[in-house]
Amino acid sequence: MLAVLVLLALALGVVVGTAPGRRLARRVLGAWAEHQRAQQAVPEEPFGMLAASQVGYAPGMVKRFSSPRAFQRFRVVREIDGTVALEGGPDCAQPVPDLGPVRRVWMGDFSALTTPGRYHLEADGLRSHPFRVGPEVFDDAVRAVERAFYFQRAFTAIEPAHAEGPWVHPSDAALAPPGVRGGWHDAGDFSLYSASLNSALFWILLTAADFTPTDDDRNIPESGNGVPDLLDEARWGLEWLLSMQDGSGGFRNTTCEEHYGRYGTNLPDRMPPYRNGEVGTLATARAVGNLATAAALFRPRDPAFADRALEAAWRGQRYLDANPGATDGPTCPAYRADGNEALGREARTFAAAGMLLGTGAARFREDFDRFFTPTDTDPSYMKVQGFAVRLYLRAPAGDPARKGMLRELLARHAERTRAEGDRDAFQRSAPTFWGSLGAGFVRTGFSAIPRCLADPRAAAADCAQALANVHHLLGRNLLHFAYVSGLPGVSHGRRHAFHHWLAALRAEPYLPPGFVAGGPNATPEPADRSNPAARPMPLWGYWEDPAFPRDALTPYEQRYTDNDSYSTNEVSLDWQGPVLYGLHFARWVARHPETAVPVEPRTTDGKLPRCDRNPASE
Repeated sequence: MLAVLVLLALALGVVVGTAPGRRLARRVLGAWAEHQRAQQAVPEEPFGMLAASQVGYAPGMVKRFSSPRAFQRFRVVREIDGTVALEGGPDCAQPVPDLGPVRRVWMGDFSALTTPGRYHLEADGLRSHPFRVGPEVFDDAVRAVERAFYFQRAFTAIEPAHAEGPWVHPSDAALAPPGVRGGWHDAGDFSLYSASLNSALFWILLTAADFTPTDDDRNIPESGNGVPDLLDEARWGLEWLLSMQDGSGGFRNTTCEEHYGRYGTNLPDRMPPYRNGEVGTLATARAVGNLATAAALFRPRDPAFADRALEAAWRGQRYLDANPGATDGPTCPAYRADGNEALGREARTFAAAGMLLGTGAARFREDFDRFFTPTDTDPSYMKVQGFAVRLYLRAPAGDPARKGMLRELLARHAERTRAEGDRDAFQRSAPTFWGSLGAGFVRTGFSAIPRCLADPRAAAADCAQALANVHHLLGRNLLHFAYVSGLPGVSHGRRHAFHHWLAALRAEPYLPPGFVAGGPNATPEPADRSNPAARPMPLWGYWEDPAFPRDALTPYEQRYTDNDSYSTNEVSLDWQGPVLYGLHFARWVARHPETAVPVEPRTTDGKLPRCDRNPASE
């Protein structure tokens, strides 16, 4: 019957060409698309399994899972032959307010499992997705998430030799404004923004500084040049910053793509030319902080590039000295913050910390003290003072007393981070807004991870919290879903995204490996709606997708849809960077078994305790 209606609608809309016919055609084609979508949907089972990471755990790591119902015993079962590797009982139970019909969650601890292999969990008729145990379990995830930056590169071709799949396009360099080069597309759109690119660049540079990866085999164009590929990728972003500086010494805020066709028609090399944004103090301060940091990081390997970066940072600093306000610009205003003096102070604090690290000059201790406002809130791509704290603590010329105060600030932030994780059904600690997954990694990257790196035994609870966010990302969540695309061994993971190029490319698989989702969003955008009649392809947003039915009663952890939803499933530099840092941390822990700390048992007069009464966090 629907096929007959489709033919009728086409006849009215195309042959007759009347406005009523076209409207009818759109309605009928939309209904047909909805019907097909509903037929193809795979039923979701929120918390229908035991929730654990699908990627796995290092032998010495704390290993925990969450169950939606009580159990007396659990078993860890070998995938290869079905034999039982470990048995245990429940560790704790936790009341939860935000999981819909599930009001209490039970957790089990299987940290005693240390033998490498592939396993799954079973308890009270439920089971988990399979996972691995071994020292190399995070290697593939680190490689994939790092390589995702290659696919976001702007003003270059994505070549078959490096794509490792069908995700290729010709060069879009001819569309750049004169002199502009390098950088990464912000997200599912094509513009390049100072705020998000500098945030990602900060995390890449910090990853290189904290974990000193030597991998030179990521199969990017620079692989094999004797320089770690992570530094090569950082340089791609730094080159864009350098090309954004004008004769005043200030930096532009964007390279902007203002015009898009219908979703599914926008290929990178066929877009209108890009437009330069305006020079402002906010973009300049971000660039100064990162370029000065890069100068310190690159100096042992490439002193000429370090000198170039530092000279650009000094010119930017002189621009900041001459222009005391907080200025931005109206072009592509997604991140605009003109006149926001609080954000201006944070950006100048970041510039001062970077310059202190890059130069050691005493004036930048004074600048930091002048602009710094004590707060232990989460940093972000706009609120970069927390990033400044991380840089100041790395600066040899930093004041010891000031460093002591900053470490106390991190300790307070880490304590709150742990407390929130202890109350969570999956031990995740993160905000609940747009980009929640990346924001959680920013949170633990700000305080938990540096404390763990400084003293893994004293900060064992911080180490565990940072890893809990990793495990949540990779499967220990309500949807038992890996929020990173294309990872080997994952049974149920991300397959789609809001992304203009990939929608137009229509490759199979749709996504390259390593792209991180925005994640659950407590308030998805009202405009993030499905349009089944859209052409050249239906558009499936957060709302009104038959494959992912959502409404106002949907629990927070389920407020994510693996489709074209821009408010839950867009690609973004803003979360790609901190997740890369967090995964490098997980790999570092896996490669350093001496950081493992025995799990303290929970005992409360023979009763099963609440999970937020965590001895390791007290």
